[in-house]
Amino acid sequence: MSDYKFIAGAVCPMCGDMDSITLKNDDSEIKCISCNYSKQKDAEEIKSIKIIND
Repeated sequence: MSDYKFIAGAVCPMCGDMDSITLKNDDSEIKCISCNYSKQKDAEEIKSIKIIND
């Protein structure tokens, strides 16, 4: 899981749990550790999520 970082305050769109979303270090995928929800970013979505001090 070292290829992922937790996103503070993020809410899973599937189960609604807060602080359970991880973002892959290359910003290509999100996963929920509570319900195993997963979504990969495609070319049409937002290019990157800006993380302050990252």
